[in-house]
Amino acid sequence: MGQGLSDVKNKVFGGNEQDADKGEGASKSKKAKCADSNFGGDVADFIGTSTSETLAEGQFSVPEVLHLQQALKLAFAEDSMQKSLRRLEAQYPKRGQRGHDDQAAFTTQLQSLLLHVYRTVLPQKPWCLQAGWGGYKEMLLRSESASEDPRVIQGKEEINRLLGLPRLTVIRPPAEEPVFIETPDGSGNELSCASPMLVDADGDAAHEFWEEGKGGKLMVVEPAATCGLRIE
Repeated sequence: MGQGLSDVKNKVFGGNEQDADKGEGASKSKKAKCADSNFGGDVADFIGTSTSETLAEGQFSVPEVLHLQQALKLAFAEDSMQKSLRRLEAQYPKRGQRGHDDQAAFTTQLQSLLLHVYRTVLPQKPWCLQAGWGGYKEMLLRSESASEDPRVIQGKEEINRLLGLPRLTVIRPPAEEPVFIETPDGSGNELSCASPMLVDADGDAAHEFWEEGKGGKLMVVEPAATCGLRIE
């Protein structure tokens, strides 16, 4: 997957980490309790170094960044994730060709896979970041102090390897999270309506039916033919 991806990288990824979107500042307060981590253990014990070094306000220490990278690597290495990545490779074989339709489609699908992991991992303790791309941006900002550490650089390269991306790729978030994302692998959630729907004589279902009354004014009406049959 790492071959022929330079054009895709230009759309979703950047070659310079300082170009990552800094439009969202790191949150100085926790508005919600963060989820329990599945990657437990004291951060210092995990790395074997002290976390007492002086840091700028809100910045992660090197051990904290390495711990977070390890959690992301475990998530990206899961069998289901790897199978999804292989399916994307096979589905969009021309993703590396500039201007090809495969490029945009592959980018969108890859972002949806990454989004699922960021929603799952980032809110966990001890990082307590936002779920999704907002948390990813916050992670970049709060990892700046540790970004030049050789172990952190190596961790980024290992994540790229798991994703099948070029070694020096810097993942960049989309301009905004999409309202909906196609999930051809069937992994999407089926949403249900919060309130029952009415059915009219034609079998059409809706929460409300509108008709044009006298004077051309629209008004809500009850589908009388079915006496307001409701679908739960």
